[in-house]
Amino acid sequence: MSSTEYPPNYHFGHLAFESLSLHTDRVCQIDAATGAEESYESVLKRSISLAKALRAYGLNPGDVMAIGGPNHLDICIPHFAALFNGLPIVGVDPYFKYDEMRALFEITRPKIAFCQNESYDTYAKAAEDLKLDVKLVTFDEGECTMKKFIDMYEALDPVEDFKVAEYDLDKVYPFLICTSGTSGKLKVAAFKNKPLLTKIHFFRKAEDPSLKTTLVLSPVNWISFFFSPIIVATSGGIRLQTSNPDNYDNIIDMINKYKPEKALLSPAHIGSLLARHSEVDLTCFKTITGTGSKLYLDVKAGFKKLLASDCMFVEAYGQTESIGSVLVPNVFGPPGSCGRPGDMYSIKLVDPDTGVEIKEPNVTGEILVKGPGFSCYYNDPEETEKWFTEDGFYKTGDLLYRDEDNNYYFVDRCKTLMKYRNFHIYPAELEEVINRHPGVKDVCVVGVEDPVDGQRPVACVVRQGDSNVTAQEIKDLIIRNLSKNKELRGGVIFLDNLPYTSTGKILRSKVKEIAINAKRE
Repeated sequence: MSSTEYPPNYHFGHLAFESLSLHTDRVCQIDAATGAEESYESVLKRSISLAKALRAYGLNPGDVMAIGGPNHLDICIPHFAALFNGLPIVGVDPYFKYDEMRALFEITRPKIAFCQNESYDTYAKAAEDLKLDVKLVTFDEGECTMKKFIDMYEALDPVEDFKVAEYDLDKVYPFLICTSGTSGKLKVAAFKNKPLLTKIHFFRKAEDPSLKTTLVLSPVNWISFFFSPIIVATSGGIRLQTSNPDNYDNIIDMINKYKPEKALLSPAHIGSLLARHSEVDLTCFKTITGTGSKLYLDVKAGFKKLLASDCMFVEAYGQTESIGSVLVPNVFGPPGSCGRPGDMYSIKLVDPDTGVEIKEPNVTGEILVKGPGFSCYYNDPEETEKWFTEDGFYKTGDLLYRDEDNNYYFVDRCKTLMKYRNFHIYPAELEEVINRHPGVKDVCVVGVEDPVDGQRPVACVVRQGDSNVTAQEIKDLIIRNLSKNKELRGGVIFLDNLPYTSTGKILRSKVKEIAINAKRE
């Protein structure tokens, strides 16, 4: 079915309901941390019960629902119920503290929120301080659990034949997804149904129907999580997840035990699995997509050696705002390429300083895209206007270049770009060099301000095991491999670990704060 064949009033709730209804006798989801599993029939029944309770409680299409917590078997129930009822979903990072929660709630102003009981006080304080009238429902225990909420309100809905809600598709957004929380201010991208259906149709066309089990490590606030319940359900597959995502022993055990065929992995996941390659058998995978941030070539090469010869391992380039990938991965393309343009998006590179389009190959510029994507930054028209050109292209904030054969290569984020005496320095380039040192486990390069030089690069390094690599060795590594304007004039800092977001991206704003205040060698 092409996107143009969907009826005019068809939305994600219809697709979710139909998909769950087609496979009632199959296993739908597994929580590898507990070994518990649930059928499609049970997921559908529980989602309908909650949807009816939400209606009886008084929620209407357009009322926002917040969902936060690990990937246990309950996490998708409010997700599906919201889609059935036309309630925009905002995923809450499970690691959010009060200030972050308040900022998110101030933008989205949810009418109901589902969370773990341990997070209840944080949710409640943010809502109280913002004077929000929000119903808080807990998954596990507490005064109003999801089960108690369903028991209390479902009985008030006498409708026996459940129907998916109808609403104005131009006014109600099914998904509200956090973005740009790593280095800039928190924004929430709002998506309409039509571009989402167009993109999910593209994903479904690319699916191998023989794939039955998908490993889902994405947290509830990541765009891939929003899509995974529906994409997996359309083929009647199994969503393999874990409610203990920070335990790599658990992740290794789940791969060895359940042998999933498909996964979307961040560089952090890939690096961790590579480091413990002797403990895990990755030959079960038929396809793996690497996404989230730049994957170093030597890490990619080492990881590929652990996979079956027929496993398709690709890097996807895209953003939350573009509903994932905007380039078509080129499986047989040159090393480091993240794909070529396809038919779905119009793409161009521009000079980040002047906005002039770059026509020639091998010149780095900001990539602009036009195609299925977000409609706006929720409740922030000024921010929305800032990120779109007059001719409708979205300014991604990413720096790439293309070769003579139209293969694209990711360089860095515009925001991380440093200028040393008017020379451009891309942190990812320095990080890749430093990461080659056998004594380095992890690295992040950030810029610190200097009144003469503008910015000076600082390397924040995590040593590998018992390594005693020195700051001078790190500096010499850069001197030997890169031009003199890229030397680590800001110094080197050794850390026990780097701060990461729940989506596996380095929290560069926090690293920069550390670099400014710490003693640098």
